[in-house]
Amino acid sequence: MWLCLRRLKEDGKEGVEFGQYLYEIYNHDVELRVSKAGVNLLLTRWMKDLEKIFYGNIVAYDAAMLPEARPDELPNVIWK
Repeated sequence: MWLCLRRLKEDGKEGVEFGQYLYEIYNHDVELRVSKAGVNLLLTRWMKDLEKIFYGNIVAYDAAMLPEARPDELPNVIWK
């Protein structure tokens, strides 16, 4: 998902807007799958936690892609 969102950012405002739409579809799909698995009670809290983790990872991945980042930074961030 991060790779798609990162690529879409390069297309300016339209790309960012489409990325937001894509993420909302992804998030909805995750909710449906979790619900089908029978995990309804803690779904809202779990989804909020998952979203925080997701956005935290995106920030770390983007930082690892900067020109001044160490060559091993992206693999290290991915494996955390």
